[in-house]
Amino acid sequence: MEKLEMVKHNNALPNVHLRKHWGKFVRTWFDQPAKKAKRYSNRRSKAEKIFPRPLKNLRPIVAGQTNRHNGKLRYGKGFTTEELKKAGLTPTFARTVGIATDHRRTNANKEALERNVARLEEYKKKIILFPLKEGQHKKGQINDATAEQVKSEAANIQNNNKSIIDLPKSDKSAEFVTLTEEMKKHRAYQQIRQAQIGQKYGRKRHKKAMYAEACRKAEAEGKEKPKTRWEMKMKK
Repeated sequence: MEKLEMVKHNNALPNVHLRKHWGKFVRTWFDQPAKKAKRYSNRRSKAEKIFPRPLKNLRPIVAGQTNRHNGKLRYGKGFTTEELKKAGLTPTFARTVGIATDHRRTNANKEALERNVARLEEYKKKIILFPLKEGQHKKGQINDATAEQVKSEAANIQNNNKSIIDLPKSDKSAEFVTLTEEMKKHRAYQQIRQAQIGQKYGRKRHKKAMYAEACRKAEAEGKEKPKTRWEMKMKK
């Protein structure tokens, strides 16, 4: 039998704690198929309960935040006032017909604005708006449905979709091109850096150019050169 010895030098003593009760901390998802069926059943029962209202409010399509996620589209909190105005709707009326609104969000670009306006226009065409009182079909920002539309099959299934109108599918197909000499010489990173620097110092450069122009104009007219804010502050 081999003789056991203590560890050498100033090392730590072996103190191995094997995790023998790992089974208590394992989480399983064997109920996943049943949960899926349960969610579907809950949506069906909710749709029947709140008919003819849709399951959820219509939400805009926005881009994710940060450079990592801004290439992906997702649902936003609500439509902006500008988007509703271009679609011919008011925020107060939009909330009564299942359209989510958000007075804080603003439109950063024209592409996103047009995409959400088109989404609202599609919703206006598809929605079958039941009149408040039977037989009284009013006209407004969205006209009340006719008696034939109310009794149609489309009216019975219009609130079954959980996202009302699905997200547009992104085209992930790659396009192959032949590299040209101009493309090889193009310095993409330098262009990005110049754009970032231009955005950072654009305001200062604009002020500096305006001041230089004012100085040239004063010199041509024989007037005194305008003072900067710093010079006016030092004078006080």
